[in-house]
Formats: sequence, structure tokens, C-alpha cells
Amino acid sequence: MYKSIVTFMLLIFLGFSFNHFMVAEASVFTKEMLKKEIENYGEKATNKIPASYSKEDALKNGDILIIGRTTNHNERIQKFINNVKNKKPDFIRFVEFTSKGDPVITEYQYNGKLIYYRFDSSRDRTDRYRKGTFAMSKFVTGPKVLEDYCQKLVVNSNSSYLTNCYHFDKVEF
Repeated sequence: MYKSIVTFMLLIFLGFSFNHFMVAEASVFTKEMLKKEIENYGEKATNKIPASYSKEDALKNGDILIIGRTTNHNERIQKFINNVKNKKPDFIRFVEFTSKGDPVITEYQYNGKLIYYRFDSSRDRTDRYRKGTFAMSKFVTGPKVLEDYCQKLVVNSNSSYLTNCYHFDKVEF
């Protein structure tokens, strides 16, 4: 019995330690402090893609493709995570192409304090990738461009997400 309790406690401790280790915290601000940090964020590297953007353009620019991700892409994602953890500014862009070849773009920029998130489905003619919510059992489409500023990047084996955000509770990563 004693051995079971000790094993259980050890597993809980290791589980907590593992999850704690995987949180890359940008900074922790109150809502008012966060608002001031957003106002002083600085220049953004996001939203600099032309209206016509091909898979070849994305690869040439070092973007990460959602379908067809390579080992180099995975290393680039890990580098971004490490840079957030080490408070080094960085920028990363993910691109997914619709069946018609339209780019759907997700960008993350870290300035050393906050992670700026931008999701852009404005080029998607199918409107299939547009985000939204359920209200009264109906799907309500949201805007074609979503933006937020977040303070934490959580990475674990099940999912990765941004949290402690200004607008949303959680944002995908």
C-alpha cells in the first residue's frame, strides 16, 4: 500500500513538472498592463503577404506548410518555442492552401514580451476555413481576420495553444 501511494505521488509530481516545463511564458500582465503593452507593441512583421500567394512563394519565404510539413519545419517550430521561452523576439508563419489554392495564413510574432497572433482567411474563396462559434445550436461565422495578444505558449503532447490573451481564453498554436 505504501509503495502504491509513493508511486502515485511520484507520478503526480512528474506530471506536474513535465507540464510546467512545457509552458513558455512571454510575460504576465494584468489586463490594464496588457493593454499598455499592446499599445507599445512595436512594428509587426505580419500581414505583409500579397493578395496572390502560391505554395512556391510560401516555401521561398520559409513559411510552414500545414500539409507537407518537413523536418526543417518542425525544427523551426521548436526554435520559435525556445525563443519565446528564452524571451528572444521571433516570427513564424503557417500557411494552408484551400482546394482552390487560396492561402489561409496564421502568423505569430513574439516581441520579447507578448505573442501577437493573426489568423487571416480573407483570401479563402470557399469560406471553409473561416472561424466562428456556436450560438443557439447554429454556427455563426466570425471575421475573416482574427488578432490577439497573448502572454503564454503552452506546448504538450495533446495540443499547443496560447493563453492569457487579451481577447480570447485560448488561441491555437
